[in-house]
Amino acid sequence: MRYVIIGGSAAGISTVEAIRSVDRTSPIELFSNEGTPFYSRVLLSYYVAGAITKEELHFRPLEFFMENRVTAHLGQRVQQVLPDSKNIRMEDGREYPYDKLLIATGSSPKILDIPGKDKKGVIVMRYIEHAQEIVDRLDGIKTACILGGGLIGLRTGYALSLRGVKVKLIVKSGQVLSQMLDRDAAQMVEGTMREHGIDVRTGRDAVEIVGGESVEGILLDNGERITCQLVVIGKGVQPNVDCVSSTKVKVNEGIVADETMRTTVPDIYVAGDVAETYDLSTERMGINAIWPCAFEQGRVAGLNMAGRKAQYNGSFRMNSLDFYGLSIISMGVTRPEGGGFEQFQRRTKETYRKLVLKDGRIVGAILVGQVQRAGVLTTLLKKKINVSDYVSFLVSDRLNFADLLPLIGKNREKFTEVEYRELTQRPRR
Repeated sequence: MRYVIIGGSAAGISTVEAIRSVDRTSPIELFSNEGTPFYSRVLLSYYVAGAITKEELHFRPLEFFMENRVTAHLGQRVQQVLPDSKNIRMEDGREYPYDKLLIATGSSPKILDIPGKDKKGVIVMRYIEHAQEIVDRLDGIKTACILGGGLIGLRTGYALSLRGVKVKLIVKSGQVLSQMLDRDAAQMVEGTMREHGIDVRTGRDAVEIVGGESVEGILLDNGERITCQLVVIGKGVQPNVDCVSSTKVKVNEGIVADETMRTTVPDIYVAGDVAETYDLSTERMGINAIWPCAFEQGRVAGLNMAGRKAQYNGSFRMNSLDFYGLSIISMGVTRPEGGGFEQFQRRTKETYRKLVLKDGRIVGAILVGQVQRAGVLTTLLKKKINVSDYVSFLVSDRLNFADLLPLIGKNREKFTEVEYRELTQRPRR
């Protein structure tokens, strides 16, 4: 059996481990357009902040490929998958055969198309070389402008502020984190950031990056010029699906996967940020581009590629942040559109809790300031349990797990023996 894996991040590495748990001898070839393996992108902002070393970015030892007998082709981009001949084609025209193929090509940053985007000091924060460039430039950076109010932009801005850089956050929409928070939660985040010196500008957009060879500032759509030495673009990402263009592999937003992580073409599997799978909260297909999903999808794909049956039951969007001690978790549908939804909120000066229900079941939640019991909500969401009679407990800051035991007992059939034991025997407070 010849296994070929395109992508060397979380999904690809998880697939290697799953294959090797079943098949210890068949050859595995892994192709990655990046030259540096085994680093965690979710930790890059911690490296920029100086909280961890470059070595601590690695989630597997450098000997991983040798120990798992993987032939790694690093720094080499796969141009096209050729299902009819069961080959992959590289940019230089070379071809490699496969029996089972995994596509874990991830996603790429959306490029902001404005004048000056090619100047030195303009960085699209995504890969380890981007983080390293920021670190290398720190001594010459007094002010940084972050274009975009998503996770990448906020995490990078927060990291730079911890380094003593003045940060100006330019957000085109009316709030930060518009994909994961509602307005109430966003206001708390924005307020905390402003209290710690980050200049948050919502409803504004950059129209030009100015300077000579290097960045000297940006022009906003209201005519204002902001002087800065670094511009970080964080406008979101898009899945890398080009390698399956002109094939029968089905692509919507991403590459469509079934419950085994197989695509619409036999012997081709997909995992990670490029995979479109079932979303438990929306009950539709979608991409949940988060690290734990990539690992689990890779595991399921690898087992099935090696002949051992495994099933991926779906996922839902879930993100967590911590800015200056303010903790935030969001999951599932947080800004529902259309009918059929119920929303329950409780806000104090320091905390905010929101539940989104549909047909009595949790489909989304936001927790700000107090996130310790988020695991209870994720369990109830995954198991699709009707919580209509327990909303007052679930939005309370003093949620006592013992209050939910009757609900769990009533839905005993939805839990495995291990899950039920863990839930009913956990500490009550």
